[in-house]
Amino acid sequence: AGADEYVYITLDVEITGGTTPVNPRAIAEFESMEGVLVRYPFGVPVSLIAEMSEDVMITTIVANAGEEATVTSTYGSNGVNMSNCNFEYSPTDTYWIRDYGPWWVEDGSDDVAITDYTYNRSRPNDNAIPGEMATFLSENLYLMGLEHTGGNYMCDGMGIAASTQLVWEENSSLSHAEIDQIVNDYLGIQTYHVVPDPNGTYIDHIDCWGKFLDVDKLLIREVPASHSQYDEIEATVDYFETQTSSYGTPYEIYRVYTPNDEPYTNSLILNDKVFVPTMSSSWDDDAIALYESAMPGYEVLGFYYSSWQSTDALHCRLRGTANREMLYINHIPISGTVLNRADYEINATIVPYSGQPVYNDSLLVYYKVDGGVYTSVPMISTGGNNYQGIIPEQAGGSQIDYYIHAEDQSGQSANHPLIGAFDPHIFNVSGQPGAPVNVQIQIVSGNVQLSWDAVTGATSYNIYSSDYPDSGFTLEASSITDTFWTTTIPGGVSKKFYHVTAEN
Repeated sequence: AGADEYVYITLDVEITGGTTPVNPRAIAEFESMEGVLVRYPFGVPVSLIAEMSEDVMITTIVANAGEEATVTSTYGSNGVNMSNCNFEYSPTDTYWIRDYGPWWVEDGSDDVAITDYTYNRSRPNDNAIPGEMATFLSENLYLMGLEHTGGNYMCDGMGIAASTQLVWEENSSLSHAEIDQIVNDYLGIQTYHVVPDPNGTYIDHIDCWGKFLDVDKLLIREVPASHSQYDEIEATVDYFETQTSSYGTPYEIYRVYTPNDEPYTNSLILNDKVFVPTMSSSWDDDAIALYESAMPGYEVLGFYYSSWQSTDALHCRLRGTANREMLYINHIPISGTVLNRADYEINATIVPYSGQPVYNDSLLVYYKVDGGVYTSVPMISTGGNNYQGIIPEQAGGSQIDYYIHAEDQSGQSANHPLIGAFDPHIFNVSGQPGAPVNVQIQIVSGNVQLSWDAVTGATSYNIYSSDYPDSGFTLEASSITDTFWTTTIPGGVSKKFYHVTAEN
Protein backbone atom coordinates (compact mmCIF):
# COMPACT_ATOMS: atom_id res chain seq x y z
CA ALA A 1 0.00 0.00 0.00
CA GLY A 2 1.05 3.55 -0.61
CA ALA A 3 1.85 5.99 2.15
CA ASP A 4 -1.75 7.17 2.35
CA GLU A 5 -3.41 3.80 1.82
CA TYR A 6 -4.37 1.14 4.32
CA VAL A 7 -5.38 -2.46 4.03
CA TYR A 8 -7.95 -3.55 6.61
CA ILE A 9 -8.01 -7.26 7.37
CA THR A 10 -10.85 -8.76 9.40
CA LEU A 11 -9.96 -12.00 11.15
CA ASP A 12 -12.93 -14.18 12.09
CA VAL A 13 -11.29 -16.44 14.67
CA GLU A 14 -12.99 -19.17 16.65
CA ILE A 15 -11.17 -19.95 19.87
CA THR A 16 -12.03 -23.44 21.09
CA GLY A 17 -9.81 -23.73 24.11
CA GLY A 18 -8.50 -27.22 23.42
CA THR A 19 -8.99 -28.62 26.92
CA THR A 20 -11.69 -28.87 29.50
CA PRO A 21 -11.18 -28.95 33.26
CA VAL A 22 -11.30 -32.39 34.88
CA ASN A 23 -14.09 -32.72 37.45
CA PRO A 24 -14.62 -28.95 37.74
CA ARG A 25 -16.63 -27.33 40.52
CA ALA A 26 -18.29 -23.98 39.89
CA ILE A 27 -17.67 -21.67 42.86
CA ALA A 28 -20.72 -19.96 44.35
CA GLU A 29 -20.99 -16.25 45.08
CA PHE A 30 -21.46 -16.92 48.80
CA GLU A 31 -18.16 -18.81 49.09
CA SER A 32 -14.87 -17.25 50.20
CA MET A 33 -13.81 -14.27 48.07
CA GLU A 34 -10.41 -12.57 48.02
CA GLY A 35 -11.53 -9.50 46.10
CA VAL A 36 -14.00 -7.64 43.90
CA LEU A 37 -13.72 -6.51 40.28
CA VAL A 38 -14.98 -3.03 39.44
CA ARG A 39 -14.64 -1.10 36.21
CA TYR A 40 -13.91 2.62 35.75
CA PRO A 41 -15.89 4.76 34.97
CA PHE A 42 -17.86 3.39 37.89
CA GLY A 43 -21.42 2.14 38.05
CA VAL A 44 -21.46 2.01 41.85
CA PRO A 45 -20.97 4.63 44.58
CA VAL A 46 -17.40 5.10 45.77
CA SER A 47 -18.66 4.71 49.34
CA LEU A 48 -19.49 1.08 48.50
CA ILE A 49 -15.99 0.53 47.10
CA ALA A 50 -14.54 2.03 50.28
CA GLU A 51 -16.57 -0.35 52.43
CA MET A 52 -15.50 -3.40 50.44
CA SER A 53 -11.84 -2.32 50.49
CA GLU A 54 -11.77 -2.72 54.26
CA ASP A 55 -11.90 -6.50 53.79
CA VAL A 56 -10.80 -7.53 50.30
CA MET A 57 -8.70 -6.52 47.30
CA ILE A 58 -10.40 -4.10 44.92
CA THR A 59 -9.22 -4.74 41.36
CA THR A 60 -10.18 -1.74 39.24
CA ILE A 61 -10.14 -2.19 35.48
CA VAL A 62 -8.91 1.00 33.83
CA ALA A 63 -7.94 1.79 30.25
CA ASN A 64 -4.56 3.41 30.95
CA ALA A 65 -2.27 5.13 33.44
CA GLY A 66 -4.25 8.36 33.20
CA GLU A 67 -7.41 6.62 34.38
CA GLU A 68 -5.47 4.90 37.16
CA ALA A 69 -4.27 8.30 38.39
CA THR A 70 -7.84 9.64 38.34
CA VAL A 71 -9.17 6.63 40.23
CA THR A 72 -6.34 6.76 42.76
CA SER A 73 -7.15 10.39 43.50
CA THR A 74 -10.86 9.60 43.83
CA TYR A 75 -10.19 6.65 46.10
CA GLY A 76 -7.79 8.62 48.27
CA SER A 77 -10.31 11.39 48.90
CA ASN A 78 -13.17 8.97 49.65
CA GLY A 79 -11.69 6.70 52.26
CA VAL A 80 -10.78 3.73 50.08
CA ASN A 81 -8.12 1.50 51.64
CA MET A 82 -5.38 1.88 49.03
CA SER A 83 -3.37 -1.02 50.46
CA ASN A 84 -6.20 -3.23 49.18
CA CYS A 85 -6.26 -1.82 45.65
CA ASN A 86 -4.67 -2.90 42.39
CA PHE A 87 -5.30 -2.05 38.74
CA GLU A 88 -5.70 -4.02 35.53
CA TYR A 89 -5.17 -2.14 32.27
CA SER A 90 -7.78 -3.21 29.74
CA PRO A 91 -10.22 -1.24 27.60
CA THR A 92 -13.87 -1.87 28.41
CA ASP A 93 -17.18 -0.88 26.87
CA THR A 94 -19.50 -0.78 29.92
CA TYR A 95 -19.53 -1.09 33.69
CA TRP A 96 -21.71 -4.27 33.74
CA ILE A 97 -18.84 -6.47 34.81
CA ARG A 98 -21.20 -9.03 36.33
CA ASP A 99 -22.38 -9.87 32.83
CA TYR A 100 -19.02 -10.17 31.09
CA GLY A 101 -16.61 -10.90 33.94
CA PRO A 102 -14.97 -14.26 34.73
CA TRP A 103 -16.75 -17.29 36.12
CA TRP A 104 -14.73 -19.08 38.77
CA VAL A 105 -14.22 -22.83 38.95
CA GLU A 106 -12.05 -25.21 40.88
CA ASP A 107 -10.60 -27.11 37.96
CA GLY A 108 -10.23 -30.56 39.51
CA SER A 109 -6.65 -30.04 40.68
CA ASP A 110 -7.50 -27.86 43.70
CA ASP A 111 -6.65 -24.76 41.64
CA VAL A 112 -9.06 -21.91 40.97
CA ALA A 113 -9.40 -21.15 37.26
CA ILE A 114 -11.62 -19.04 34.99
CA THR A 115 -14.30 -20.34 32.66
CA ASP A 116 -15.07 -18.00 29.78
CA TYR A 117 -18.07 -17.76 27.47
CA THR A 118 -19.19 -15.55 24.60
CA TYR A 119 -20.72 -12.43 26.13
CA ASN A 120 -24.22 -11.95 24.74
CA ARG A 121 -23.63 -8.36 23.69
CA SER A 122 -21.63 -6.90 20.80
CA ARG A 123 -19.01 -5.40 23.10
CA PRO A 124 -15.64 -6.88 22.16
CA ASN A 125 -13.65 -5.11 24.87
CA ASP A 126 -15.98 -6.41 27.56
CA ASN A 127 -15.98 -9.88 26.04
CA ALA A 128 -12.18 -10.00 26.37
CA ILE A 129 -12.08 -9.34 30.12
CA PRO A 130 -12.13 -12.97 31.38
CA GLY A 131 -9.05 -13.70 29.27
CA GLU A 132 -7.36 -10.50 30.45
CA MET A 133 -8.08 -11.41 34.08
CA ALA A 134 -6.70 -14.92 33.58
CA THR A 135 -3.45 -13.34 32.41
CA PHE A 136 -3.49 -10.74 35.18
CA LEU A 137 -3.99 -13.40 37.86
CA SER A 138 -1.83 -16.06 36.14
CA GLU A 139 -4.68 -18.58 36.22
CA ASN A 140 -5.90 -21.13 33.69
CA LEU A 141 -8.63 -20.12 31.24
CA TYR A 142 -11.22 -22.54 29.85
CA LEU A 143 -13.40 -21.51 26.90
CA MET A 144 -16.90 -22.90 27.30
CA GLY A 145 -18.45 -22.32 23.89
CA LEU A 146 -21.78 -20.94 25.09
CA GLU A 147 -23.28 -17.52 24.56
CA HIS A 148 -24.18 -16.38 28.05
CA THR A 149 -24.19 -13.56 30.58
CA GLY A 150 -23.27 -13.46 34.26
CA GLY A 151 -26.49 -11.80 35.37
CA ASN A 152 -28.36 -14.85 34.14
CA TYR A 153 -26.37 -17.44 36.07
CA MET A 154 -26.23 -18.48 39.69
CA CYS A 155 -24.86 -21.67 41.25
CA ASP A 156 -24.69 -23.33 44.65
CA GLY A 157 -21.05 -24.51 44.58
CA MET A 158 -22.14 -28.17 44.66
CA GLY A 159 -23.27 -28.86 41.12
CA ILE A 160 -26.61 -27.06 40.83
CA ALA A 161 -27.12 -23.88 38.79
CA ALA A 162 -30.05 -21.86 37.48
CA SER A 163 -30.74 -19.49 34.58
CA THR A 164 -33.74 -18.25 32.67
CA GLN A 165 -34.72 -19.56 29.26
CA LEU A 166 -32.49 -16.86 27.74
CA VAL A 167 -29.63 -19.37 27.67
CA TRP A 168 -31.72 -21.62 25.43
CA GLU A 169 -32.78 -18.77 23.17
CA GLU A 170 -29.24 -17.48 22.67
CA ASN A 171 -27.87 -20.95 21.94
CA SER A 172 -30.68 -22.11 19.68
CA SER A 173 -28.32 -24.17 17.53
CA LEU A 174 -27.74 -26.44 20.53
CA SER A 175 -30.22 -28.82 22.09
CA HIS A 176 -31.08 -28.47 25.76
CA ALA A 177 -29.17 -31.69 26.40
CA GLU A 178 -26.10 -30.30 24.64
CA ILE A 179 -26.23 -27.14 26.76
CA ASP A 180 -26.51 -29.28 29.89
CA GLN A 181 -23.47 -31.27 28.77
CA ILE A 182 -21.39 -28.13 28.18
CA VAL A 183 -22.13 -26.68 31.63
CA ASN A 184 -21.37 -30.09 33.11
CA ASP A 185 -18.05 -30.33 31.28
CA TYR A 186 -16.85 -26.80 32.06
CA LEU A 187 -18.59 -25.96 35.34
CA GLY A 188 -19.40 -29.31 36.90
CA ILE A 189 -23.11 -28.50 36.85
CA GLN A 190 -25.12 -31.69 37.22
CA THR A 191 -28.56 -30.10 37.62
CA TYR A 192 -29.26 -27.01 35.51
CA HIS A 193 -32.57 -25.34 36.28
CA VAL A 194 -33.62 -23.35 33.21
CA VAL A 195 -36.89 -21.56 33.94
CA PRO A 196 -39.11 -18.99 32.21
CA ASP A 197 -38.24 -15.43 33.21
CA PRO A 198 -41.13 -14.39 35.48
CA ASN A 199 -40.44 -10.65 35.27
CA GLY A 200 -41.50 -10.27 31.66
CA THR A 201 -38.78 -7.68 30.97
CA TYR A 202 -36.38 -7.34 28.07
CA ILE A 203 -33.31 -8.52 29.96
CA ASP A 204 -34.38 -11.96 31.28
CA HIS A 205 -31.61 -12.07 33.91
CA ILE A 206 -32.12 -14.27 36.93
CA ASP A 207 -30.50 -11.78 39.33
CA CYS A 208 -33.44 -9.43 38.69
CA TRP A 209 -35.72 -11.74 40.68
CA GLY A 210 -33.75 -14.38 42.60
CA LYS A 211 -30.44 -15.68 43.97
CA PHE A 212 -28.85 -18.47 45.96
CA LEU A 213 -28.15 -17.31 49.51
CA ASP A 214 -26.65 -20.67 50.45
CA VAL A 215 -26.68 -24.23 49.19
CA ASP A 216 -30.22 -24.77 50.46
CA LYS A 217 -31.54 -21.18 50.55
CA LEU A 218 -33.17 -19.30 47.69
CA LEU A 219 -34.32 -15.68 47.63
CA ILE A 220 -37.16 -14.85 45.21
CA ARG A 221 -38.89 -11.51 44.87
CA GLU A 222 -42.49 -11.05 46.00
CA VAL A 223 -45.11 -8.70 44.55
CA PRO A 224 -48.71 -7.90 45.46
CA ALA A 225 -51.50 -9.90 43.78
CA SER A 226 -52.36 -6.84 41.70
CA HIS A 227 -48.92 -6.83 40.04
CA SER A 228 -48.90 -7.76 36.35
CA GLN A 229 -46.31 -10.53 36.91
CA TYR A 230 -47.75 -11.94 40.13
CA ASP A 231 -48.84 -15.28 38.62
CA GLU A 232 -45.52 -15.81 36.83
CA ILE A 233 -43.46 -15.07 39.94
CA GLU A 234 -45.58 -17.37 42.10
CA ALA A 235 -45.28 -20.12 39.47
CA THR A 236 -41.50 -19.80 39.75
CA VAL A 237 -41.73 -20.15 43.53
CA ASP A 238 -43.97 -23.21 43.08
CA TYR A 239 -41.34 -24.74 40.79
CA PHE A 240 -38.44 -24.31 43.20
CA GLU A 241 -40.55 -25.54 46.12
CA THR A 242 -40.67 -28.93 44.39
CA GLN A 243 -36.91 -29.08 43.78
CA THR A 244 -34.21 -30.58 45.96
CA SER A 245 -31.06 -28.82 47.09
CA SER A 246 -27.59 -30.37 46.93
CA TYR A 247 -28.09 -31.32 50.57
CA GLY A 248 -30.92 -33.63 49.52
CA THR A 249 -33.48 -31.39 51.24
CA PRO A 250 -36.16 -28.98 49.98
CA TYR A 251 -35.08 -25.39 49.50
CA GLU A 252 -35.75 -22.80 52.17
CA ILE A 253 -37.34 -20.07 50.06
CA TYR A 254 -37.28 -16.47 51.29
CA ARG A 255 -39.35 -13.70 49.74
CA VAL A 256 -38.35 -10.04 49.55
CA TYR A 257 -41.21 -7.64 48.89
CA THR A 258 -40.74 -5.54 45.73
CA PRO A 259 -44.13 -3.90 45.05
CA ASN A 260 -42.65 -1.25 42.75
CA ASP A 261 -40.06 -3.54 41.13
CA GLU A 262 -37.34 -2.60 43.61
CA PRO A 263 -34.05 -4.42 42.73
CA TYR A 264 -33.52 -5.95 46.17
CA THR A 265 -32.48 -9.36 44.81
CA ASN A 266 -29.70 -7.60 42.83
CA SER A 267 -27.38 -7.75 45.84
CA LEU A 268 -23.79 -8.88 46.38
CA ILE A 269 -22.70 -11.44 48.98
CA LEU A 270 -19.08 -10.81 49.95
CA ASN A 271 -17.83 -13.21 52.62
CA ASP A 272 -19.71 -12.23 55.81
CA LYS A 273 -21.30 -9.07 54.38
CA VAL A 274 -24.29 -8.54 52.10
CA PHE A 275 -24.62 -5.34 50.07
CA VAL A 276 -28.20 -4.53 49.09
CA PRO A 277 -29.26 -1.81 46.64
CA THR A 278 -31.75 0.52 48.28
CA MET A 279 -34.11 2.98 46.63
CA SER A 280 -34.95 5.56 49.35
CA SER A 281 -38.20 3.60 49.51
CA SER A 282 -40.45 2.78 52.43
CA TRP A 283 -39.68 -0.88 51.67
CA ASP A 284 -35.90 -0.58 52.09
CA ASP A 285 -35.93 -1.40 55.80
CA ASP A 286 -38.10 -4.45 55.22
CA ALA A 287 -35.67 -5.69 52.58
CA ILE A 288 -32.71 -5.30 54.93
CA ALA A 289 -34.63 -7.10 57.69
CA LEU A 290 -35.49 -9.94 55.32
CA TYR A 291 -31.81 -10.50 54.47
CA GLU A 292 -30.92 -10.41 58.16
CA SER A 293 -33.57 -13.02 58.89
CA ALA A 294 -32.50 -15.27 56.02
CA MET A 295 -28.76 -14.86 56.68
CA PRO A 296 -28.15 -14.65 60.44
CA GLY A 297 -24.59 -13.70 61.33
CA TYR A 298 -24.03 -11.64 58.17
CA GLU A 299 -23.69 -7.86 58.23
CA VAL A 300 -26.33 -6.54 55.83
CA LEU A 301 -25.62 -3.06 54.42
CA GLY A 302 -27.88 -1.01 52.16
CA PHE A 303 -26.44 1.36 49.52
CA TYR A 304 -28.45 3.92 47.62
CA TYR A 305 -27.39 5.10 44.16
CA SER A 306 -29.47 7.28 41.89
CA SER A 307 -28.95 5.06 38.83
CA TRP A 308 -30.17 1.78 40.35
CA GLN A 309 -32.91 0.28 38.17
CA SER A 310 -35.20 -2.73 38.55
CA THR A 311 -33.21 -4.48 35.80
CA ASP A 312 -29.77 -3.09 36.67
CA ALA A 313 -28.41 -2.52 40.14
CA LEU A 314 -25.54 -3.37 42.47
CA HIS A 315 -25.03 -7.04 41.58
CA CYS A 316 -24.91 -6.24 37.85
CA ARG A 317 -21.98 -3.86 38.29
CA LEU A 318 -19.60 -5.86 40.51
CA ARG A 319 -17.95 -9.28 40.33
CA GLY A 320 -16.36 -11.13 43.22
CA THR A 321 -12.91 -12.68 42.82
CA ALA A 322 -12.87 -16.20 44.25
CA ASN A 323 -10.38 -16.85 47.02
CA ARG A 324 -7.69 -18.82 45.20
CA GLU A 325 -6.26 -19.95 48.55
CA MET A 326 -9.60 -20.95 50.06
CA LEU A 327 -9.97 -23.80 52.51
CA TYR A 328 -12.89 -25.71 51.05
CA ILE A 329 -15.18 -27.93 53.12
CA ASN A 330 -17.60 -30.28 51.38
CA HIS A 331 -20.23 -31.80 53.65
CA ILE A 332 -23.76 -33.19 53.34
CA PRO A 333 -25.35 -32.21 56.65
CA ILE A 334 -27.52 -34.35 58.85
CA SER A 335 -30.96 -32.76 58.80
CA GLY A 336 -34.59 -33.34 59.67
CA THR A 337 -35.46 -35.93 62.30
CA VAL A 338 -33.18 -38.93 62.72
CA LEU A 339 -33.47 -41.99 64.87
CA ASN A 340 -31.67 -42.07 68.18
CA ARG A 341 -28.41 -43.97 67.84
CA ALA A 342 -25.13 -44.43 69.63
CA ASP A 343 -23.34 -41.75 67.63
CA TYR A 344 -23.84 -39.35 64.72
CA GLU A 345 -21.11 -39.43 62.10
CA ILE A 346 -20.17 -36.04 60.64
CA ASN A 347 -18.25 -36.73 57.42
CA ALA A 348 -16.52 -34.01 55.40
CA THR A 349 -13.94 -33.51 52.68
CA ILE A 350 -11.57 -30.65 53.57
CA VAL A 351 -9.35 -29.35 50.78
CA PRO A 352 -6.76 -26.54 51.17
CA TYR A 353 -6.52 -24.88 47.75
CA SER A 354 -3.35 -23.20 49.04
CA GLY A 355 -1.61 -26.55 49.02
CA GLN A 356 -0.58 -26.04 52.64
CA PRO A 357 -1.46 -28.76 55.19
CA VAL A 358 -4.37 -28.39 57.56
CA TYR A 359 -3.75 -28.12 61.28
CA ASN A 360 -5.10 -31.44 62.47
CA ASP A 361 -5.99 -30.08 65.90
CA SER A 362 -8.10 -27.36 64.26
CA LEU A 363 -10.46 -29.86 62.60
CA LEU A 364 -13.44 -29.80 64.90
CA VAL A 365 -17.16 -30.38 64.98
CA TYR A 366 -18.83 -27.90 67.29
CA TYR A 367 -22.26 -28.93 68.55
CA LYS A 368 -24.81 -27.92 71.13
CA VAL A 369 -27.93 -29.65 72.45
CA ASP A 370 -31.29 -27.94 72.97
CA GLY A 371 -29.85 -24.44 72.75
CA GLY A 372 -27.05 -25.01 75.24
CA VAL A 373 -23.43 -24.02 74.83
CA TYR A 374 -21.21 -25.34 72.06
CA THR A 375 -18.76 -28.11 72.76
CA SER A 376 -16.37 -29.66 70.26
CA VAL A 377 -15.21 -33.07 69.14
CA PRO A 378 -12.16 -33.70 66.92
CA MET A 379 -12.34 -34.81 63.31
CA ILE A 380 -10.10 -37.74 62.43
CA SER A 381 -8.68 -38.51 58.99
CA THR A 382 -10.40 -41.35 57.17
CA GLY A 383 -7.99 -41.15 54.24
CA GLY A 384 -6.89 -38.43 51.84
CA ASN A 385 -8.82 -35.21 52.42
CA ASN A 386 -11.68 -37.02 54.16
CA TYR A 387 -12.41 -36.58 57.86
CA GLN A 388 -14.99 -37.72 60.39
CA GLY A 389 -16.17 -36.38 63.73
CA ILE A 390 -18.60 -38.15 66.06
CA ILE A 391 -21.38 -36.39 67.94
CA PRO A 392 -22.24 -38.76 70.78
CA GLU A 393 -25.68 -40.22 71.47
CA GLN A 394 -28.32 -37.74 72.60
CA ALA A 395 -31.70 -38.23 74.24
CA GLY A 396 -34.80 -38.67 72.12
CA GLY A 397 -36.50 -35.34 71.46
CA SER A 398 -33.21 -33.39 71.45
CA GLN A 399 -32.31 -30.71 68.92
CA ILE A 400 -28.67 -30.77 67.79
CA ASP A 401 -27.04 -27.68 66.26
CA TYR A 402 -23.58 -28.19 64.74
CA TYR A 403 -20.95 -26.80 62.40
CA ILE A 404 -17.49 -27.82 61.17
CA HIS A 405 -14.35 -25.71 61.62
CA ALA A 406 -10.94 -26.06 59.97
CA GLU A 407 -7.68 -24.10 59.57
CA ASP A 408 -4.60 -24.60 57.41
CA GLN A 409 -0.97 -23.49 57.51
CA SER A 410 -1.49 -20.75 54.91
CA GLY A 411 -3.59 -18.81 57.42
CA GLN A 412 -6.95 -19.76 55.90
CA SER A 413 -9.86 -20.83 58.08
CA ALA A 414 -13.31 -22.05 57.15
CA ASN A 415 -16.60 -23.19 58.60
CA HIS A 416 -19.43 -25.31 57.29
CA PRO A 417 -21.93 -23.82 56.97
CA LEU A 418 -19.93 -20.77 55.92
CA ILE A 419 -21.17 -18.48 58.69
CA GLY A 420 -20.59 -21.13 61.36
CA ALA A 421 -22.23 -20.83 64.77
CA PHE A 422 -24.65 -18.08 63.71
CA ASP A 423 -26.57 -20.36 61.34
CA PRO A 424 -25.60 -23.97 62.11
CA HIS A 425 -26.88 -27.20 60.67
CA ILE A 426 -29.76 -28.57 62.75
CA PHE A 427 -31.25 -32.01 63.23
CA ASN A 428 -33.64 -33.52 65.74
CA VAL A 429 -33.45 -36.85 67.50
CA SER A 430 -36.53 -39.07 67.59
CA GLY A 431 -37.24 -42.19 69.60
CA GLN A 432 -35.13 -44.18 71.99
CA PRO A 433 -32.31 -46.55 71.07
CA GLY A 434 -33.24 -50.21 70.93
CA ALA A 435 -31.52 -53.45 70.11
CA PRO A 436 -30.59 -53.64 66.41
CA VAL A 437 -32.77 -55.93 64.32
CA ASN A 438 -31.53 -57.95 61.36
CA VAL A 439 -32.86 -56.32 58.16
CA GLN A 440 -32.12 -57.87 54.78
CA ILE A 441 -32.45 -56.29 51.33
CA GLN A 442 -32.57 -57.88 47.90
CA ILE A 443 -33.15 -56.73 44.34
CA VAL A 444 -35.53 -59.13 42.60
CA SER A 445 -37.07 -58.61 39.15
CA GLY A 446 -36.83 -54.83 39.32
CA ASN A 447 -38.12 -54.62 42.88
CA VAL A 448 -36.55 -53.73 46.21
CA GLN A 449 -37.49 -56.35 48.83
CA LEU A 450 -36.90 -55.69 52.52
CA SER A 451 -37.40 -58.34 55.22
CA TRP A 452 -36.66 -58.22 58.91
CA ASP A 453 -36.89 -60.12 62.16
CA ALA A 454 -40.07 -59.67 64.14
CA VAL A 455 -39.75 -57.32 67.12
CA THR A 456 -41.37 -58.48 70.32
CA GLY A 457 -44.31 -56.25 71.23
CA ALA A 458 -44.40 -54.38 67.93
CA THR A 459 -47.88 -53.75 66.54
CA SER A 460 -46.66 -52.66 63.08
CA TYR A 461 -43.67 -51.39 61.14
CA ASN A 462 -42.89 -48.21 59.20
CA ILE A 463 -40.52 -47.95 56.22
CA TYR A 464 -38.41 -44.80 55.61
CA SER A 465 -36.04 -43.91 52.77
CA SER A 466 -33.45 -41.27 51.87
CA ASP A 467 -30.90 -40.52 49.16
CA TYR A 468 -28.31 -39.83 51.88
CA PRO A 469 -27.63 -41.92 54.99
CA ASP A 470 -27.56 -38.94 57.36
CA SER A 471 -30.30 -36.76 55.86
CA GLY A 472 -33.92 -36.63 56.97
CA PHE A 473 -35.78 -39.79 55.96
CA THR A 474 -39.14 -39.80 54.18
CA LEU A 475 -41.94 -42.13 55.21
CA GLU A 476 -42.49 -44.67 52.41
CA ALA A 477 -45.04 -47.00 54.04
CA SER A 478 -46.72 -47.24 57.43
CA SER A 479 -48.69 -49.73 59.52
CA ILE A 480 -47.05 -52.74 57.88
CA THR A 481 -48.10 -55.80 59.88
CA ASP A 482 -45.92 -58.29 57.97
CA THR A 483 -42.15 -58.55 58.35
CA PHE A 484 -41.45 -57.83 54.68
CA TRP A 485 -42.11 -55.02 52.19
CA THR A 486 -41.63 -54.65 48.44
CA THR A 487 -41.39 -51.61 46.16
CA THR A 488 -40.11 -50.88 42.67
CA ILE A 489 -36.52 -49.70 42.28
CA PRO A 490 -36.66 -45.88 42.46
CA GLY A 491 -35.66 -44.07 39.27
CA GLY A 492 -33.26 -41.16 38.92
CA VAL A 493 -31.03 -41.98 41.91
CA SER A 494 -27.74 -43.83 42.09
CA LYS A 495 -28.27 -45.10 45.65
CA LYS A 496 -31.01 -45.38 48.25
CA PHE A 497 -30.99 -45.88 52.01
CA TYR A 498 -33.83 -47.49 53.98
CA HIS A 499 -34.65 -47.98 57.62
CA VAL A 500 -37.42 -49.83 59.38
CA THR A 501 -38.99 -48.81 62.68
CA ALA A 502 -41.06 -51.01 64.99
CA GLU A 503 -44.10 -49.15 66.30
CA ASN A 504 -45.44 -49.36 69.86
